[in-house]
Formats: sequence, C-alpha cells, structure tokens
Amino acid sequence: MGQRHSPARDGLTVDQATRRLEVGMVAPVARAAFDHAGDLASRRYGRTAAVLGAVRLTCRRTDARALDRERLETAFDVDPDCVIAADELLADQVGSPAAPEEIRSLRRRLIVVRELLAAAERGSVVGPELPGSSLADAAPFLLARATDLGRNDAGGFDEAALRTHAERLEADLEFARLGTLLDARVEGDE
Repeated sequence: MGQRHSPARDGLTVDQATRRLEVGMVAPVARAAFDHAGDLASRRYGRTAAVLGAVRLTCRRTDARALDRERLETAFDVDPDCVIAADELLADQVGSPAAPEEIRSLRRRLIVVRELLAAAERGSVVGPELPGSSLADAAPFLLARATDLGRNDAGGFDEAALRTHAERLEADLEFARLGTLLDARVEGDE
C-alpha cells in the first residue's frame, strides 16, 4: 500500500514519524499496521493522522512508551482526535490482541524463565528462590518443573535450553500482544 512510496509525494512516513517521536523500535510493526489498513484510515482522517494512528497503536501493543494527545499535537500539526480515531480504525482492521490475562500469564512465565537463566549464568545450581516467591505464584508449573526444566546432567541449569524456552515465550508474548493478523504481517515482512 502507500507506505513504501516516495515521502515527497505521499507525505509523512512511518519511519519519519517513529524517528521524530523517538520510538524507532516500533517502526516494523507500525509499517505492517499501516500497510494493512493505512489507505482506509488515510481517506477518512488524513495521511498524517493515519500514520500516527499506526504508530500509536503499535506503541500500545508493545513495550514502547505511550503517545499521549499532547505529545502528538506538539510534534505534528494534527488533530489528536483524528489520530485516536485512525488508531481505533486500524485496531479494528488488524484485530484484537490476546486477552490481558493471557498476556500477563506469558509475561510472568517469561520472567521466571529469565530468572532461571540468570541463575544458570551465575553458575547457581539451585536457581532463584522460587518456593513461596511471587515468581512461584506467577508461574507455578515452571516452579514444579524447575528441577527438570533446563537442567543438565551435572545438576546445573542448561543455559541453551533455557534460552530456547525464553525465545519461545518472547515470540508467544509478541504474538499475543500484537494479535494474529498484525503478527503475521510483521513476520511476513521480515
């Protein structure tokens, strides 16, 4: 769609917007959102609002800082209500993320695995203090498996297995936060 065309002809690009807003790390996801429904949002709210709506949507679904109305109004000559409306339209078009409970559960499990990995990197045989901790409450099935998950024959943690598990959880978390269609579009662009 229009995103990859010449900025001189088409106006603001996702890359320009993410740089100016200092959220460049979200550019690939914002491009995917804009590529999917940016033309529709541009026709309804204008190109600048559509681009900023894609960036705002992406910031909400990733770890990037939120883009509030004042920041958008200060950085760009645009009606923030149009940006919010474009964001909502794009969100409808790319689909919903997973339920908040599922996202929280994945995030907690990832924290536990990272704690186990940190223990492995420290050379700790017993791992972090899990029993009775908030980490145990966050991912009880991992606590139950802590003696098995990522263990090598020497009694320590297998760092490679833990890294692989962490990477899987990170991918699952990204998929859950972005939603099916948006995640597929981002993966398809890579």
